[in-house]
Amino acid sequence: MTRLTWRDGVATVLVGAGLALYVLWLNGAELAGPRTIAGFVLGFGLAASLIAVVYGVGAGLLRAPKVYLAVASLLGLLALVAGVVAVTSINETMLATLVAATFAMWLMATIRHAVTEPRDDRAPRPTSTLTHI
Repeated sequence: MTRLTWRDGVATVLVGAGLALYVLWLNGAELAGPRTIAGFVLGFGLAASLIAVVYGVGAGLLRAPKVYLAVASLLGLLALVAGVVAVTSINETMLATLVAATFAMWLMATIRHAVTEPRDDRAPRPTSTLTHI
């Protein structure tokens, strides 16, 4: 049984659409300029992140290994900075960096979602162990 959800599927479509736009643009398709492509890739990446990752930020993400959290955070920051620079200054190197970082984050999250146990939102939440004096 797969542990991926419909949210992972939507994220895959969004990241795939951004990657497809970028590859088409690289191969000379006159879809739009690099600024517009960067805007779409950044928007698709943010949407994918909100749908598949941020939604599950609760206990599941907090149980993730610290190395995973550090790498994912650094990739997210890199993608955001590269996206803003690519959109504002038409920097093709930053566009490539945005695409690569977005793809890497999607791949990491998808693999993690596929191999970790699914969250059961119906399970009781742990209560505080602190007592009042």
